[in-house]
Amino acid sequence: MEQITGIVKTIIYTNESNGYTICQIKEGRKAHTLVGTMPLLMPGESITAMGEWTTHPDYGPQFSVSECKRQIPTELEEMERYLGSGFIKGLGSATAKKIVSRFKEETFAVLQSDPLRLAEIKGIRPEKALAFGQAFSEHESMRGVVMLVQKFGISSLYATKIWKKFGTSAEGEIQKNPYRLMDPDVGLGFKTCDSIALRLGIDPCSEFRLKSALWHRLSHSILNGHTYYLKEDLISETHKLTNVPEQLIRNAFDGLLLESEIHIERQYADRVYAHYLFEAERYSARRLTALNQFIENGLMVHVHQWLSHYEEQNRISLDENQKTAIITALQNGVTVITGGPGTGKTTIIKALIEIFQEHGVGVLLCAPTGRAAKRISETSGYEAKTVHRLLEVGYEIGQEDRAYFSRNEENPLDADVIIMDEASMIDIVILSSLLKAMKPGTRLILVGDADQLPSVGPGNVLSDIIESGEVPVVKLDKIFRQSEESMIIVNAHRINQGMEPILNTEEGDFYFIPRLDPGETVEAVIELCASHIPDRFGYDFMRDIQVLTPMRKGDTGVYNLNARLQQRINPPHERKPQKLAGGIAYRVGDRVMQIKNDYNKVWTQMDMQGKLSEGLGVYNGDTGVITDVDLKNQIITVRYEDQRICEYTFDTLDNLEHAYAVTVHKSQGSEFPAVVIPLLKVPPMLVYRNLLYTAITRAKRLVVIIGNPDILRRMIEDSNERERYSGLKERLCAQNRLS
Repeated sequence: MEQITGIVKTIIYTNESNGYTICQIKEGRKAHTLVGTMPLLMPGESITAMGEWTTHPDYGPQFSVSECKRQIPTELEEMERYLGSGFIKGLGSATAKKIVSRFKEETFAVLQSDPLRLAEIKGIRPEKALAFGQAFSEHESMRGVVMLVQKFGISSLYATKIWKKFGTSAEGEIQKNPYRLMDPDVGLGFKTCDSIALRLGIDPCSEFRLKSALWHRLSHSILNGHTYYLKEDLISETHKLTNVPEQLIRNAFDGLLLESEIHIERQYADRVYAHYLFEAERYSARRLTALNQFIENGLMVHVHQWLSHYEEQNRISLDENQKTAIITALQNGVTVITGGPGTGKTTIIKALIEIFQEHGVGVLLCAPTGRAAKRISETSGYEAKTVHRLLEVGYEIGQEDRAYFSRNEENPLDADVIIMDEASMIDIVILSSLLKAMKPGTRLILVGDADQLPSVGPGNVLSDIIESGEVPVVKLDKIFRQSEESMIIVNAHRINQGMEPILNTEEGDFYFIPRLDPGETVEAVIELCASHIPDRFGYDFMRDIQVLTPMRKGDTGVYNLNARLQQRINPPHERKPQKLAGGIAYRVGDRVMQIKNDYNKVWTQMDMQGKLSEGLGVYNGDTGVITDVDLKNQIITVRYEDQRICEYTFDTLDNLEHAYAVTVHKSQGSEFPAVVIPLLKVPPMLVYRNLLYTAITRAKRLVVIIGNPDILRRMIEDSNERERYSGLKERLCAQNRLS
């Protein structure tokens, strides 16, 4: 292995996600090109690199770096170059020259320890001096963390999060307990942390390793929608993961119990809950029962009269099933109204709101997501809020990843009735939060399609409430919204009943294109989106067409389809700046999606009258378009569908992913003019009916399915929903027995 030392002159290329850098250094009078992992390298630094010489066929001799040591420059000229290289916002080459000229060899010591002295220079105010000093110190600390994570093979994207969490003590904290990097504010996986622990010589039987492994398996079950997991399964899976004796794992399990991190219910075959989910489930059952038992007799006397008056006023005649749904909702504390597409759910919501409002009953309309709220607002004509907005979401200092709702038992919502649309999407945490904000006696009306996929979050809320038999349920089964030419709604109901859809009728809106080859299938999806559907039906891809796929990986998974569609729909262009992060190019014009709830994200929004408003919160599943990539200030701007504008710093891009194609789960609560659904090599665990049914019911005017006819057939035949461990049903039944 050879060694060279020199001063960094030029950074030719750097990939911030992995630290791979191409640079030129000067060694005496010689200039060399270096390639390799050298994160956060800056012009002006003195480096010593170990590696070997190679010859590139196009660029000639290069030094391939295997290890790099650096020193802050000591020569005044190089200090100027380093300080003015752009890593401190607002400090350019001219200001760097003034600073170095004033403080000479003491420059970096002043920046680090006494930055107020910078205000001695004309044009630098005291507040700017402090900002320069802080930025310099943060950069030096940050660079140390980057070198540390690179040593462990961790992407540099995590360096900022680790630095924010631990600061200059990062290395010591990681060496003590690398499993702390699993915390939500960093977000590394157990296996990555375990590999770090192995390199550090951490005892495989250490209690904090086994507790982390148990949390990892329990968290994995929560991500799969379970509110609890069975103890013996949890112990067994953790044993396979850690390869240590089960008794040690049981000891660690008991430790988590003593710390109240988890809760166990032995009367239900040792169900293990994360403590917050246990409380959410128990509270929801208790409050639903209390609300359901409270009935205001005054309303019950007049419901039939009110309904007849509504029909006369609006000159409509409601179906008997619709009337039953309305009367049930008027007469009960909690009501579920469920039905497939076109069965009149929106008509019922509209009727209920008008009847309540006419008689002085205050109503609030909400939905789980922004898209769902926007859709029910447009179809009903009444304002709907997201649940988060309704509950006035905020955050606690230091706990930005956790929601805090201003509306709760001490500050309840001012409403007599709350109607929630798309209730199949609500998870147990949101349900309990909503119930906490409801005054005693408030009516709750849940409207949704119980045959769709359950919520992305933990729980099986709508199905559990229906199956408990403890709450009045009205099922709508007559199709109203159906034109003679449209087969989307007809086929959705056929599929839901286990029948094959009617395909490819002339000038129709529901098509199946058979393909068996992965490459041909992907190419067909791209051509459908980029040319065939726009040319034939006049739809614009960015505005009207959404690709929905069951899975994330594979040829027809989200990752590959997004890369291919981006290349076709929004290719690189000199007028479209982009930022490369984690091997993904975020480019002006890209369709993107927020993939985690961020309650602290600031947004601005301008209404039709030009009035600017500001708020907090961007949520999992919100989609928008990148409108600007500011490379100088390291900010990406996204305009969401409801015209909210959000800015993302480059170190927070893991909150975004491309949304040319999204999973069916992520599309819940949304509607698109046209959907394209590839079905090829779908994992067996995803071959089931309500996933296909959910995908189809996202389309308003056109469905195109492309892929393997056998997979389509098997999805229609498989009516078995994937089992979710959820205890709300049993709790509702038990609660009613106690009442």
